[in-house]
Amino acid sequence: MHDRITRIEEGLAMAFFATTALLVFIGAIARTVGFPLIWAIDIAQMSFVWACVLGADVALKRNVHIEIDILVRIFPRALRRILAIVFLVMIAIFLATLVYLGTNLTLLNLERPLGDVGISYGFVTAAIPVGALLMLATALRRLWRGLMGVEVLSLEGHDGTVL
Repeated sequence: MHDRITRIEEGLAMAFFATTALLVFIGAIARTVGFPLIWAIDIAQMSFVWACVLGADVALKRNVHIEIDILVRIFPRALRRILAIVFLVMIAIFLATLVYLGTNLTLLNLERPLGDVGISYGFVTAAIPVGALLMLATALRRLWRGLMGVEVLSLEGHDGTVL
């Protein structure tokens, strides 16, 4: 189930990113020929925000966010595990705060229009609480699995791995 959700998130993120690129390209061509599509950039920006938050959750699930581990490498493995737990708890607290504040922001922006598109700007700001909620679930899942010994919690980097 978890892998299926991850594949759906990844597919949506790729679709949103492709939509962003396509709309920016079409908007540039249309503007060049003298027929600007104002709505294309507005939708592209919304699509890009959703691609970012969905992609961030996929990266968190795969533990491939950028890590600067030059200092923690010298720590013993047990201390790195403790730090990983502390960091995941801090991340979870931050994400829970984003869910709360992002929901408030979305509710404030429901009546605001998205440029000339005619839809609510809430569709843009909703990416914050939705993305934060997805990442919160991922962080809590990783924390739980790490505490139960199902997943290794460590701050060991991927040494030059290009993903």
